[in-house]
Amino acid sequence: MCDCRNPTGGRKVVQPVAWLCITRSTNAHGRRIVGSLRIAHRLEGLPPYVPGRRPQGGETRRQARLASNEVPWPPQAAIVDAMKAALEDAHRYPDMQYTELRDAIAAHTGQPSDRIAVANGSTALLRDIVGVLVEAGSEVIFAQPSFPYYRTAAIANSAVPVAVPLVSHAHDLEAMHGAITPRTRVIIICNPNNPTGTAHTNAELKKFLARVPGDIAVILDEAYVEFATDVDGLELMEEHPNLIVVRTLSKAHGLAGLRIGYAIGDSEVMSYVSRLGVPFRIDSVAVAGALAALQPEQVAESELRIASIVKERAALTAALRSRGWNVVESAANFVFLPLGESTTSVAGACEANGVLVRPIGGGIRVTVGSAEDTDHLLNALPALSNEPC
Repeated sequence: MCDCRNPTGGRKVVQPVAWLCITRSTNAHGRRIVGSLRIAHRLEGLPPYVPGRRPQGGETRRQARLASNEVPWPPQAAIVDAMKAALEDAHRYPDMQYTELRDAIAAHTGQPSDRIAVANGSTALLRDIVGVLVEAGSEVIFAQPSFPYYRTAAIANSAVPVAVPLVSHAHDLEAMHGAITPRTRVIIICNPNNPTGTAHTNAELKKFLARVPGDIAVILDEAYVEFATDVDGLELMEEHPNLIVVRTLSKAHGLAGLRIGYAIGDSEVMSYVSRLGVPFRIDSVAVAGALAALQPEQVAESELRIASIVKERAALTAALRSRGWNVVESAANFVFLPLGESTTSVAGACEANGVLVRPIGGGIRVTVGSAEDTDHLLNALPALSNEPC
């Protein structure tokens, strides 16, 4: 209940309302103030996005930063040089259509540039794609646990989030199909899934897509696709025009701090995604870095780094299992340890020993870093195994 002015009339009323009233008790002069700002009711209880832990200020010991799925290497020199050069034109706005960047992504992916939209990170694209496709009360289906922002993307666009539990730490495609109703407008599949690392093959996805009505968009969030095998949503797009693939340069290309994401899908949908986005949403320095990263020489170096991560992932998984830890088979640049009630205590023990991991989804997600990071983690974990899940 809220005692404030109804926006449709002048009387003061006491009734259930679809907004939250913000009040302030006093101002700097001690006078009582009752504000009337209204927060949309649909946002009530909306949790903030919780990022992976960062080293605290003043910390001098080496810490293994394994909480945010970042690669352990800095950007390649050519990328840094390109960004430094772009600073000379920092007084100018970038091309708002991002033509050169979209053309570079088109060359990299083999897709037409008019089917590509770009933004400051794939998360922004997810929100805007949903915004283009839903109406108030539409339903957005996604898995849980998965990337937490899917729920936010639905709620921000006045849609209804429909979370389908994982089965064996993977998307339950059968249950997700069963969750479709006449109100469903979007299905989001994180492949490989964050935080569990599981992935569905193209063959499995093809069977699922064949059963989804053509007027329902299926978004494949492929932020970690470069670390997987037999997974490539682009190969499914010609047969399934309702498919949208979202990717990023943050992970495999090692540019998390630049915030570059791209989506590939129906050209008209992508046009509206670009219109809905904030103008000039990617800064010119980030664009320069992205263009350099997509050059053949830098792509080749990124592929070597990816191969190194995949090799270290296998070594980390084997080492953890040999010590009694239950590790979900991963197709991403991280591994997931389902820990249940011991999640918080194990994450805390790791942090106390200089290793930052991500407690999420009933377990800890551990980024695959360098061989030194692996050794640091193994020494930081408490000397006990988790219960099999």
